[in-house]
Amino acid sequence: MDERERRMAQNEALFKEVNERVEGLAQTHRPGRDAPYEFLCECANADCTFRMSLPLSVYEGVRADPTQFVVLPMHYTPEIEELVVEEETHWVVRKPGEAGEYVKSLDSRSR
Repeated sequence: MDERERRMAQNEALFKEVNERVEGLAQTHRPGRDAPYEFLCECANADCTFRMSLPLSVYEGVRADPTQFVVLPMHYTPEIEELVVEEETHWVVRKPGEAGEYVKSLDSRSR
């Protein structure tokens, strides 16, 4: 994994960490797995500030695999990740290989 890939993986992990806090607050203040909440796009672009509305259950399904990230459609970087799911409102991408192992090491749930 080169330095560019590492930096992009770190960006995605940072957005995921913020979304983890959103998820925690949502469960505390208004439990309900089908209630939609605003999550940040977890794409590799450090300047991306777009949000998407997803039910907690959908976000939790993505988070079940620490190598996966939820991004807006077209916020996918094919050079460094695989496209797993294409939905109208969001896409799910996965980091393979060494990059996948690296993001696992950054994942708060995997520590």
